[in-house]
Amino acid sequence: MHSIKKLIITEWIRFFIASFIAFLLLVSVGSLISGFLRSNITAAEVLLNYFVELPITLNRIIPISCLIASLFSINKLKNRNELTAIFASGYSRKKYVVDVFQVALVVSLLQFFVGAYMQPYFKKQRHNLIEDADDKFRNLQSKGLKASTIGSGLIWYKSKEYYFSFLSFDSKKNKILSPNIFYYNSDYHLSKKLIAKEIQYNDGNWVAKDIIKITKLNETTFPITQHIDSEVIKLEETLADFKQIEADITTLSYNELLSYINNLTSSGLNVDEYTVLFLEKISNSVICIIFALIACVPIFNPNRRNSSFGKSILFVFVFTIVYWLVNSYAIELGINSKINPYTATFSVPVLFLFILSFFFLKNRKLN
Repeated sequence: MHSIKKLIITEWIRFFIASFIAFLLLVSVGSLISGFLRSNITAAEVLLNYFVELPITLNRIIPISCLIASLFSINKLKNRNELTAIFASGYSRKKYVVDVFQVALVVSLLQFFVGAYMQPYFKKQRHNLIEDADDKFRNLQSKGLKASTIGSGLIWYKSKEYYFSFLSFDSKKNKILSPNIFYYNSDYHLSKKLIAKEIQYNDGNWVAKDIIKITKLNETTFPITQHIDSEVIKLEETLADFKQIEADITTLSYNELLSYINNLTSSGLNVDEYTVLFLEKISNSVICIIFALIACVPIFNPNRRNSSFGKSILFVFVFTIVYWLVNSYAIELGINSKINPYTATFSVPVLFLFILSFFFLKNRKLN
């Protein structure tokens, strides 16, 4: 029985690696050629941009590779009559599914690591690797390149005359929550600090509310502390800039993102967009297992007369297109708070799980 399990897993891994490499090369060639044809960037910058985006590419092709691995490995065993021999020897279909589940579980953990840790890390490094990346690569513009997000949940920003940190920017109310502004002089010595409950954008002005202002920090005398209810302050950033800064949360690792969401939730803010981002890392991992198992349905009919390579290719193509269209639409609805984040991220995996359960229950009498 050990040799049978080894055969099943070996064939699965072989097709997984082959399909993974094929998809990766296909996507890579298109991405690199598109970059090399542009005149405003160097070849080195094209390569760096490719590696920055590589985790995103991996997140897309790993689930489909799991689907192909199960489907094509079963098709190969059918064509060589090995699948019939496996079940005739007493090796149950349940054991076959468990074997596929075990190897798919390892792949799903890899998928989770890529999405939860590798992808944020690469995004965090992109601005250090590529000078003026937001001007050279449009695909990076919406991903916040100016802010540094700290694991505590605060976002820090450096301007020409000050540093400041804040908890969040409410784009619907045009409001900065819990800002702390640290002003410095030409020698980069701290000169003034402003702590406010919020900063509201009204008619072209930034209005700070419930302020504690500490001045003369760079002088030999004691600092002066003032409490002010409301005051118009000067900020060099626009509303669009803060939306750009806020987007930098995509550089947070899984644990840091969870901490950030908890901080926003405690402030009573709508966190649907960030919750979808958080849950999507889990659903993308779970779907690897579901794809691997749903492609195992042909084991209930091991006769090679019913197998067709052309049908397998067509199934993969249609299934992939439908999955990405439906899943992308659900994610977009969740980001815009039109449906619950859990529904947005897990509705498609649960749907496929029901389909899988239907086939398994229908054939439960088969060993």
